[in-house]
Amino acid sequence: MSEIAVGISDVGKRFMRSAERRNSIKERIVRGRARRAEDFWAVRNVSLEIPKGSVYGLIGHNGSGKSTLLKMIGGIYRPTEGTITSQGRIASLIELGAGFHPEMTGRENIGLNGSILGLPRKEIAAVADEIIEFSGLREFIDDPVKHYSSGMYVRLGFAVAVHMKPDVLLVDEVLAVGDEEFQRKCFDHLYALRRAGKTIIVVSHGLGQLEALCDEVAWLERGSLQEVGEPTDVVASYLAKVNAEESARSPMSAALRPHDHEGGVKSALRVTSVQIASTDGSSLNHAETGTTFTMKVGIAMTEPVLGPNVRIALQHESGPLVTMISNHRLGFDFSYVDGEHIVEVDLLNNPLLPGRYRVHVDVFDHTGSKLLDSWNDALEFPVRSATGEIGQGFVQLPAEYRLT
Repeated sequence: MSEIAVGISDVGKRFMRSAERRNSIKERIVRGRARRAEDFWAVRNVSLEIPKGSVYGLIGHNGSGKSTLLKMIGGIYRPTEGTITSQGRIASLIELGAGFHPEMTGRENIGLNGSILGLPRKEIAAVADEIIEFSGLREFIDDPVKHYSSGMYVRLGFAVAVHMKPDVLLVDEVLAVGDEEFQRKCFDHLYALRRAGKTIIVVSHGLGQLEALCDEVAWLERGSLQEVGEPTDVVASYLAKVNAEESARSPMSAALRPHDHEGGVKSALRVTSVQIASTDGSSLNHAETGTTFTMKVGIAMTEPVLGPNVRIALQHESGPLVTMISNHRLGFDFSYVDGEHIVEVDLLNNPLLPGRYRVHVDVFDHTGSKLLDSWNDALEFPVRSATGEIGQGFVQLPAEYRLT
């Protein structure tokens, strides 16, 4: 059985919050006595065992209690109830640079932070050059930190915390600090700590990062523990709940075109509606990368139309045209069409990356030379990733990797 680095047993943290404050005698006279303060439990009945040498993730909405729990582990908050035990030295990346003295230089603050963590001067001196090199601030290390930019402050704070030889490292939403080069250095160092058998507890909304980095993940919701287990399983459960809640709040991605809508072309054919749906026909309010969905375009004819060519253009929210789809180009030709119909297009294994996309619809005659109707900005819908990742680019191309 793995040795436990941090043991959390029935832990709760209560805060007192007052709905109203009376800061002056005048306010008290005019507005009367303030209502009694209320108890607020940020964390309640949480029990976890975090194995030594593991990378452990905490996920959940803002206000779910993740950071409060992390601060209790780090000794910043004292639990209202329950107990927390830990082994070894704990270093926190919760509020980077929070312990810096603004009038002292960067070099002096390295010594100050090391002393606060209980390191002897000899050990601090041994790692000082590594910290300075890692931070990339050698040119400014003897300047007072009050003159540092926020980015420089964060770089030095991260460098100090990870080089103080912690047995347990607490990381709260600071996995990506500084520029691209420094971010890579941060991740490389976290992986090095992991290989060295250190315990890392991470709070982040970067679910893809946590899946790749963590051995186990715990999901908190309104201060209570919902699920603990393999990162992929817990993240999937969390995202399923998030998507279900958002679907309940958000309208379906569908648009009906009013009869008096300005624009378009006067002809026997008219585009009447556009919507997205799942493959079983139910309406959707978003599509997911890699999951097939259907675009439905309603058309109505006042007289028979031969072989209409329905062209759908998808435009990314940032402006670029992503693609155009048409039934003629794909070899799907309609014969004479009359009355009202729905043209259904399955976007197979949806290659669109997360973002928002606008839909434009044009319908041409069978020759492709005559425009029968046009509806710009007919619909806008979001695309999300099942892993919570943010899109980089517009499409996910089918690809296979090999190492030869």
